Amino acid sequence: MPGHGNRATPLHMQQMTLFDELGGEPALRALIARFVDRMFDDLMIGYLFRAADRERVKAKEYEFAARHLGAPVAYTGRALDEAHRAHRITGGQFMRRLQILKETLAELQAPQMVRDHLIAHTLSLQAQITNNALDQCDPQHENRSGTVPE
Repeated sequence: MPGHGNRATPLHMQQMTLFDELGGEPALRALIARFVDRMFDDLMIGYLFRAADRERVKAKEYEFAARHLGAPVAYTGRALDEAHRAHRITGGQFMRRLQILKETLAELQAPQMVRDHLIAHTLSLQAQITNNALDQCDPQHENRSGTVPE
């Protein structure tokens, strides 16, 4: 019966997600593949991934990004704080990863709304990844051991 809401919403009336704006699964997989390859091969932070499985990192990065871009994809990885706790990631290393993300988004010409969302979302996670938000070089900043250098 018309008007009872049991019909599927026509495709042109469904709200587009950022995942859709980017180009869906093929575009996000290409973006993630390029991004992860650049991180693994980076002279400044690549060594952090020496024991990691590149394809697994790509899979988890895809799930995480897809979920936050509005795709119906489940993230099956560990909680971010738990996954990064043992790695002692500095603020500078976190920011290098962000720079690689920005460059990859620009290189692959991701829509500006997608870029803005992924960059803001990444920055919102900084406290879960590193408690060294500034860098070890700041003499007034508490380092990971909980002491302030004299």
